[in-house]
Amino acid sequence: MRGIWAGLGAALMGIGLAATAWAQDGLQRFEKEIKPQLELKSLTYKSGKAVGTSGFVLTDVVAVVPANEATGEKESTVRIEKVAVDALDFDRLKKDAKDDEAPRFAKLKLEGMTGDDEMFAALAPYGVPKVPVDIALDYAIDGKDKVLTVKTLEVNLRGQGKFTVTLVVDGISDKSSAMDDGKLRTASLTIDDSGLIAKVLPAMAKEEGFKAEELVATALGALAGFAAAQGPPTLKALDAVASFVADWKSPKGALALGLKPTKTAGLEDLDKVMMPNALVDLFGFTATYPGTRPGAAKSGPEK
Repeated sequence: MRGIWAGLGAALMGIGLAATAWAQDGLQRFEKEIKPQLELKSLTYKSGKAVGTSGFVLTDVVAVVPANEATGEKESTVRIEKVAVDALDFDRLKKDAKDDEAPRFAKLKLEGMTGDDEMFAALAPYGVPKVPVDIALDYAIDGKDKVLTVKTLEVNLRGQGKFTVTLVVDGISDKSSAMDDGKLRTASLTIDDSGLIAKVLPAMAKEEGFKAEELVATALGALAGFAAAQGPPTLKALDAVASFVADWKSPKGALALGLKPTKTAGLEDLDKVMMPNALVDLFGFTATYPGTRPGAAKSGPEK
């Protein structure tokens, strides 16, 4: 009798371990719960491996998007060198998930993404070559405290420019049907230009019948007018912005912008931005740039 119970116990333990192993396999969850829902004609990849319970890595991914209005009524193909998912809210992405429940977290990277539809060639008319795109996203929603935290949202056009956003917003629920009033706690934007602006700005200016230098001069003139009434803390930040704008042909590094409004600041306070130092004192604006030249904001465009 003891042998029967021992055998039964071993069998149950084996079943439990197998179930646990399946539950921990992020790749299997993707294959079973997410892939069937993707509106693609086909999705293939060279290799795939699991990363814990909610992550996976795919290499040499090829996704064929069926013809639709967005693709000009023709099939399009997207290729991605590597899809690395560290964490994904599978429970909120499953087919039977509630419609009003937004995914609470995601941490992923798409590396070397290219495609043959118009989206990937959108900058070609402006002289920007069709280059691979890298995208990184790391966010979480705290449904209980109603806080959205975006640790990273990064778009990198290889060899052209990289844009990185971070932010924390209070009053955001994981219930998409909830009427929440989002209030910015902090935000940052980093622009690391490697020649993108120098290509795009002249082409855009030409479309409007101007020269790039004229648009830059107008922007610097507006900054100078705003800077005239500002104090040292605000001028320091504006000098960084003005220097970056003036260096549009060849930036000397990345421009990093930040916002950290006071607890009392809201959208209704935007009309106060023209008040002396309100940009810094009320909205917590900061700006840094390696090529900052003191006095650049007030000096305006070069004569």
